[in-house]
Amino acid sequence: MPILDGQPFAAAIIGGGIAGLSLALRLPETMPVALLTKGQLGESNTRYAQGGLAVALGQDDSSELHFQDTMAAGAGLCDAEAVRILVEQGPGAVRWLMQQGVEFDRAQPGSDAYTTPDGFLLGREGAHCRWRVLHAGGDATGAEIERALMKAVRQRSSVTVFEETFVEELLVEDERCVGLRARKRDGTSLAIFAQATVLASGGAGGLWLHTSNPSGATADGLSLAWRAGAALVDLEFMQFHPTVLVVNGTSHLITEAVRGEGAYLRNHAGERFMPRYSEQEELAPRDVVARAILKEMLLEETDCQFLDLRHLPAEKMHARFPTISAFCREHGLDLARDLLPIAPAAHYCMGGVMVDTWGRTSVPALYAVGEVSCTGVHGANRLASNSLLEGLVYGLRIADALASGQQSHAQPGPQSTLRASSSLNVYAEISSADIQSLGLAHDISATQVRSELRQLMWQYASLSRSHEGLELAKGRVCFLRSLVASKLETEGPSRWREVHNMLQVAELVMVAAQARCESRGSHWRLDYQATEEQLQQRHFAWQRQAVGEESITQIVQEGSCPHA
Repeated sequence: MPILDGQPFAAAIIGGGIAGLSLALRLPETMPVALLTKGQLGESNTRYAQGGLAVALGQDDSSELHFQDTMAAGAGLCDAEAVRILVEQGPGAVRWLMQQGVEFDRAQPGSDAYTTPDGFLLGREGAHCRWRVLHAGGDATGAEIERALMKAVRQRSSVTVFEETFVEELLVEDERCVGLRARKRDGTSLAIFAQATVLASGGAGGLWLHTSNPSGATADGLSLAWRAGAALVDLEFMQFHPTVLVVNGTSHLITEAVRGEGAYLRNHAGERFMPRYSEQEELAPRDVVARAILKEMLLEETDCQFLDLRHLPAEKMHARFPTISAFCREHGLDLARDLLPIAPAAHYCMGGVMVDTWGRTSVPALYAVGEVSCTGVHGANRLASNSLLEGLVYGLRIADALASGQQSHAQPGPQSTLRASSSLNVYAEISSADIQSLGLAHDISATQVRSELRQLMWQYASLSRSHEGLELAKGRVCFLRSLVASKLETEGPSRWREVHNMLQVAELVMVAAQARCESRGSHWRLDYQATEEQLQQRHFAWQRQAVGEESITQIVQEGSCPHA
């Protein structure tokens, strides 16, 4: 295996979205950085972020109001310290972003639109009490951020970019992460050593049949961290975006900002149904809106509901949402004159690799930032447009700490990174002996496994869950994971590693969903529909336990529910 010559990199960053790019650019040019992306640089969830970036810059706004909205949306699971960091450091971080060349939309002269004192246009989205969302290109905010940061990174001589390079394993020596092993598109393998390794690899939306995420969102970072011994937390909380356009067998995200501009949700009877579900109507938190849409779909036995912009100024809507307008037009729809068929889809993973407020995981010298991490900012239900801000703020924060040397690479360990009222649970996986005893078939393809997994996750672990359904699906996923593990041993990693990552994390999501015996935020249990007061601020963290050949799958947990 080739090993890069010279001294170790100061940092190896896995992922090229807003979190990874911001971190790389913030580090001083005296620190050599390796930046690895599974696909082409720029192919990340950041590129597809339409809604914008939430930050308190309006004259009638404040970080305190932003804090309150974030805590309320998180349904009792947000970490207050992490949220304070987000909202208070957000304005400065956004100014830094502008200095990198990001061009946010400005209001037209004489416009009555909501703006910042220096003229930047502000939008409003669900569960925000103020107009505080910056946009670029109308509904192409993420694409503009990605464009500017990519350009800056390519001009930075201290950053070596490895595109189309799939990270297969984190290298751990003496319980400390020392780098990674990766495979290029042409099949060659390489090892990269670094003083600090940072996961910035995005989320896990690809585990579900319906998703707003790009194809690369396959939970790779979560699986890498898990196999390296890092703790994962809050995995039961996957946010389902309420409004994904479903037409001609394709799907396309319709930003929440459309409802912020006044669009209505209607059922097939033409009724505007959200007033029956929430006083906030179409601007209720995403979990409320998504479940309302699903309930209407079930009542009517249909596969979609409708988004209605017909009462809004057509010219303004086309100008405000050019990307969505163009996509609608490609499929024979007029954004402003037709009812748009929509349905919920997996969108954002609130849980992730457990980190403290400096991005440190429970493995020394391993960090995580952005959607792959769990800072505690999002709680049980992320506030709209906080995700780009989190990746930015915490990316800059980690970089500043690494550059100044104030952050020791000797992490404090899993117990110290646990938030208040958290429990660290051990999950032991099926052993190699169990795998061999299953009598596996060898005629299944990676595509077939991926397809079955996504169907299972959509049916049993999406907008509603139950112990019985999760147990059924988990058994099948464990079997598929065992099969794929056997394929990895006999056929090599090139075709099977990504699928194995998906199965591994799917199993953990189901374990976490079984452990939380209540309904809270994006996690809805058909068999436990109440929100339990004793689980307020209660987090379930999970860590892998090495097992011998005689071991079996098990959960060891404090205060578990009756079914765990």
